[in-house]
Amino acid sequence: MVIRMEDIEIDVERKMIRGMRLAVYPPDGRVRLSIPFWVSEQEVRDFLMLKWQWICRSREKVLSRPRNKAREYLSGEQHLLFGIPYTLQVEPLSSGSPSVTMEGNRIILRCRPQTTPARCEAVLYEWYRAQLHPILEQMINEWLLRIGEAPVVWSTRRMKSEWGSCIARKRKLLFNLELARVPRECIEYVVVHELTHLAVQNHGPAFKALMTQRLPQWKALRKQLRLI
Repeated sequence: MVIRMEDIEIDVERKMIRGMRLAVYPPDGRVRLSIPFWVSEQEVRDFLMLKWQWICRSREKVLSRPRNKAREYLSGEQHLLFGIPYTLQVEPLSSGSPSVTMEGNRIILRCRPQTTPARCEAVLYEWYRAQLHPILEQMINEWLLRIGEAPVVWSTRRMKSEWGSCIARKRKLLFNLELARVPRECIEYVVVHELTHLAVQNHGPAFKALMTQRLPQWKALRKQLRLI
């Protein structure tokens, strides 16, 4: 269901949840509302009216952020690894499979001359995955031990609007592959955030209190991550 208020379209989706969840997503300020199956359309509209000023402020903030230029995967581009910028150097490959290595402050992408930008991107992100996984594994294991939680199942993939997610009942965590581009302290924030959802499945006062107990600087790290 889509509800239009003034010039803003709001995607409304019914889910097996207890309360209504409202979010504004970058880069285009898309608004999404998740609601329980039992909530009526009039209750949805009343809720949106109550949150209208928040929606407008949040969209203004999202739309004011600079948008990253589309990558062409050409020599000279800047690419981040754990928050540090590196210069991409593309080298022709006459045979064999594409590969990525690092030399000093350069990321070396070796591929055949006719390789498309989409394929170059896929090769680079598989390399990102190889760099990110050991970091995540170490952080997850250290924090599981620190907070006394049992092992979890986790994986990575590229995600459009979330840095991570947690399915508490299955003890499954999913992390955005884009975390390979952010500083390690921000990765740790996301790890702690998702592990905390094993104990508290919402973002209410209990969740925030537990986050503060576990990672006192979490709000500053969240703010830093939102600027990336």
